[in-house]
Amino acid sequence: MKERGSSLPRPAHFDVLARLDSARTQRGTVTVERAVDLFVVRPLRRRRTYALPLSVVAQMVVERVIKREAAEKKAAKKAARRARQGAVR
Repeated sequence: MKERGSSLPRPAHFDVLARLDSARTQRGTVTVERAVDLFVVRPLRRRRTYALPLSVVAQMVVERVIKREAAEKKAAKKAARRARQGAVR
């Protein structure tokens, strides 16, 4: 009996419009290869690809979320402080 297909997950490809390897916005392809735990980015019309382990990408995302939440909390404290000072005057 022949086995059809493979037990390995297929890579997921996404077309993106983002800042990939320069300061300007450009098109590219993001490939998530779950079988080897890689996140690969290839800017359009470029031969070079950038590959990162999925764990590094997840860590980067979590760090950005934590920084954003800390900034929002700081801004809320500052706004509350200004509101109190405005009410006192």
